[in-house]
Amino acid sequence: MKPPKVYKTDFLSPTALLLPFQKGRRWVHFDRIVRLEGIGNYTSCIFTDGSELLVALTLRRLADRLPESVFVRSHKKHIVNRTHIASIHPLRFSLKLTNGDRVELARRRIGTFRSEMRSQPTDARQTSLIKHN
Repeated sequence: MKPPKVYKTDFLSPTALLLPFQKGRRWVHFDRIVRLEGIGNYTSCIFTDGSELLVALTLRRLADRLPESVFVRSHKKHIVNRTHIASIHPLRFSLKLTNGDRVELARRRIGTFRSEMRSQPTDARQTSLIKHN
C-alpha cells in the first residue's frame, strides 16, 4: 500500500510549527522559538530554554510555514521571532535577542525590515525601539 499523501495544510497551525527531526516530529509553540538559523539544507531551531534542534528542512521551506505577523527574516541565514527582539542596532546592522544572541541584519533588508516592524509591532516596547533607531 502507498503511504497517505501529506498536504501543505497538514503542517500549518495558527500557534505552532511542526518540526521534523531524526526521531520523529514535534509541534512547537511559536512563543518557544527565539530564532531559526539556516545551515545548508538543515535549519537549527533555537528555543527560549537554550536548547537547539536541528531539522532536515531548509530555512525557506520553514519560512513558508511561519506567519509573517510573528516572524521576520533578518538575513538570508536567520528568521527571528518578533517578540524576542530586545534591541535593534542600525549602525552595526544587528539585532540583540532576549536570550542574549546577536543576529546579523542584512544591509539590503534593513529598509524592508523597518517597514515590516512598523506595520506589525507586537507590543509598545518594539514600537519605541523602531522609532528611536
